[in-house]
Amino acid sequence: MKLRLGPSAFWARMHRWRLARARMPFWRVVVEARFDRSARRWPERYEGVVTAVFVWARTVEEAEGLASLALQDEGLTPVTADAMKCPPAAPARDEPTAVSRTPYGYIARAEDETPTPGPSRRDARA
Repeated sequence: MKLRLGPSAFWARMHRWRLARARMPFWRVVVEARFDRSARRWPERYEGVVTAVFVWARTVEEAEGLASLALQDEGLTPVTADAMKCPPAAPARDEPTAVSRTPYGYIARAEDETPTPGPSRRDARA
C-alpha cells in the first residue's frame, strides 16, 4: 500500500495551485502498533512498529479508525493513532479510504538496547 508518484504529483500540484479542490479532507495518521504474532511471522528482536497511514476521511475519528483497520489487515494491533490534516498527495476519493502508508519504523525491545554509559565512580569522587 505505497503511494505512487505518477498521478499523485499531478493532484498535489493542482491542489497547491488551487485549481482543484478535494471532496473530503486528506489525513496523515501516525499509528503505533504491536505485532500480532499469531497472524504473521515478525522479527523477534522488535516489539512493534510506528508508521504513517494516509487516509481520505470526513472526520478525525473516521481517519484514525480507517488507519487502524488497514494495519490490522497487515497483522498489527494498533495501540495509538494520531491524525492531522495535510495537503492531498493522492487523487481525490468519493468515499473514505486508506490510500497508502510509509515504511515501518521498528520499535526495539528494551533488553536489546545498549545502555548509555553513566558517570564513573572516579568522576563522582572528584
